[in-house]
Amino acid sequence: MDQIQIAPEAVLAVLPNAISNFKIVFLKQIELKNFRNYTDINLSFEKGTILIIGNNGQGKTNLLESIYYLSSGKSHRSASQLDLINWDSDFFLVRAKVEDSNDKLIELQLGSDNNLKIRVDKVYQKRKTDFINIVPSVIFNPDDLNLVKGSPFYRRNYMDEILEKVIKGYSKHRNQYGKILNQRNSLLKSMSKDKKLLNSSTFDVWNEKLIKYGVSIIKYREKMLNSIRGKFFEIIDYFFKNSNAEIDYIPSWYRKVQKPIGNIENIKEEYESHLKNNIERDLKLRTTTIGPHRDDLFIRFGGKDVRTFGSQGQQRIATLCLKLCELFLLKEKLGKYPLFLLDDVLSELDLKRKKLLIKLLENKFQTFITTTNTSYIEGLDMDISKSYRVENGRVQEIKI
Repeated sequence: MDQIQIAPEAVLAVLPNAISNFKIVFLKQIELKNFRNYTDINLSFEKGTILIIGNNGQGKTNLLESIYYLSSGKSHRSASQLDLINWDSDFFLVRAKVEDSNDKLIELQLGSDNNLKIRVDKVYQKRKTDFINIVPSVIFNPDDLNLVKGSPFYRRNYMDEILEKVIKGYSKHRNQYGKILNQRNSLLKSMSKDKKLLNSSTFDVWNEKLIKYGVSIIKYREKMLNSIRGKFFEIIDYFFKNSNAEIDYIPSWYRKVQKPIGNIENIKEEYESHLKNNIERDLKLRTTTIGPHRDDLFIRFGGKDVRTFGSQGQQRIATLCLKLCELFLLKEKLGKYPLFLLDDVLSELDLKRKKLLIKLLENKFQTFITTTNTSYIEGLDMDISKSYRVENGRVQEIKI
């Protein structure tokens, strides 16, 4: 099945029900050939926490990137997967053994022709969706501060990437909306030269399609946010007592006043009305200014926007909380404990909050932590199962 589980016209979009029995999934072994600066390595892991130490620029992040790619079929930091191929090669291979009730062998090979070959237990898979949830993962690195400090693009992407992991076909649905949006924008450019096109039936058709898919995306995002809202408040208060935090989904037409969606069942009428009322602005700017491609996620502490008024510490913790919400949501919806990939994050937290983070994870998630210095883990009650040192694309197991 490669279609979205709830058709756009069905109006009522829901997330899958939570699963009560959770499987302990962990990465047992990974082999990399020509992946970034790794020409040929083979590593074994155990449950618990894996520590990866090395100076900047040696390949620590590349190793986490390979694990995330194994999980999702894409990089967390590069739009083109061709960037992952070592400069001196014309392909890369990621081969991994994963414990998921029983052992599974996952192989991903990408050639310079951008053709990705996927095999699970030696059987070729036609689509990425056939393997991405075998070993789910969440990655957190310092650049993720953009989730709170950056443009709305990062927050929309955060919501959409979660939905792609838990709703089969959501990615295809999202891409369809993007194609319709591009068609409408092309028509707007033509209409700015010839206003007669404004009354054409073609324009009405694209509006109707845009609303149909756009409403569905908004509903999925809003319901996803509702499913993590309670956990977000719980985790925020865990790190910052009495934070009085708020988190809301803001449609594009309310962004200036930061007003959240009211009655979600009236969203189609609101969307249609604002899209119609903004036609003159769209014509002037020659682009569509209303829709889920312009929506945002607002986080407030004590009624103030964290993006503008929050301290660096508040912004960092708010970002961490969003990532932890993703971690726990994937666990609930997929019935598995995802891998947690922490890329040079502990250096950004004070000792108190590092201890709180380790306690929250409770060693239930296989956690990969990169760091430049072991001093960043001093004073933490961590059960480190294995430690590795990375230097110039070479990885050696060490004792801490």
